[in-house]
Amino acid sequence: MLDYALPIAALGVLILWCAWYEYVRDNRRDAKLLAACGAGGMLAGAAVWLA
Repeated sequence: MLDYALPIAALGVLILWCAWYEYVRDNRRDAKLLAACGAGGMLAGAAVWLA
C-alpha cells in the first residue's frame, strides 16, 4: 500500500504548506480550514500505509 500512501501524504503536506501561506497572509479562517484538511490528509496517508 506504499504506492498509495506516499501521494496521499504528499498532498497533505502540500495543503499544510498552503495553510501556512494563508496564515502568513493574515487569512486566519482559511488557514484553519486548510490546516484541518492537511492534517486529515497526513492521517489518511498514515492509515493507508499501516493498512
